[in-house]
This record gives sequence, C-alpha cells and structure tokens, in this order.
Amino acid sequence: MTYNATWFLTQKASFRSSAAVGPVFYVEPDGMATGAVNFQVRSGLTLEEQVQIADRFVAEATRWRDGLASCAAQERTTADELAAARAEIARLKAEAGEDE
Repeated sequence: MTYNATWFLTQKASFRSSAAVGPVFYVEPDGMATGAVNFQVRSGLTLEEQVQIADRFVAEATRWRDGLASCAAQERTTADELAAARAEIARLKAEAGEDE
C-alpha cells in the first residue's frame, strides 16, 4: 500500500504520541485536531521492532530539523556579512568625505 500526501505545517502545528496498545504518532499541521495525519505501527510487531521504526522516524526528523537550522544559520551569516560590508562602505565614504 503506497500513499503520497502533502501537508503544509504552520507555526501552530502540533505533534502528539501514544505508546499505548496501538502506538500512534499524531501530526496536526495547523494545530487543530480537525485535520491530522496519524502514523501507526502495524500490529504484531515486537516492542523492539516498534522502537526501531520510531528510531528511524526520529533520525529523519532530526536530519530535517538540522538541515533547516543550517539554512537559517547560513542566512543569518549572509545577512551579517552584508550588514558589515555596508557599514564598511559607509565608513569609507565618510572617511573619503573628510579628506576632501
């Protein structure tokens, strides 16, 4: 069984889970329970197999988060470098104006 779906997460997105009888991970893209994506582990798997699935889920979510954080850091670095260059240009222009 294969499914493809795209859900756009908002800043209000919420994530819940339950490890009870039927382990499930809930993703509510807009933070409301009216629209959720549920990830469930197939029945019949051992607890160790369930943990292995959860570990893969966590590893990929962590890699996604780290990639986003890296992009954000690069963006901040670029903005900081641009601001520093503009400040240096302004300083050089002011210095050149003083010499005239």
